[in-house]
Amino acid sequence: MGTMTTSSLDRLIEEVKTLTPDEQRNLRDIVDELLAKTAPQMTEEEFEQRLLEKGIISRIPPPITDLTPYRNRKLIEVKGKPLSETIIEERR
Repeated sequence: MGTMTTSSLDRLIEEVKTLTPDEQRNLRDIVDELLAKTAPQMTEEEFEQRLLEKGIISRIPPPITDLTPYRNRKLIEVKGKPLSETIIEERR
């Protein structure tokens, strides 16, 4: 695939502006699919390393190998509306 000149890109952008919102969303979906196919997939270890380098996490925790603490856990009843509803309300 060749590189697009700035004037060609500018013309394309102007064309996209004439599309309806639905057509623009369809175009975005197509571009997202194309980008997803060409982008190399990151491993979990690479992702953790990038988080560490950016300072988002301070250390990479070791994987959980002993599942004993999680085996006998019990669900609890929570009263009130679901958390998902609260989150949606706060976003409005």
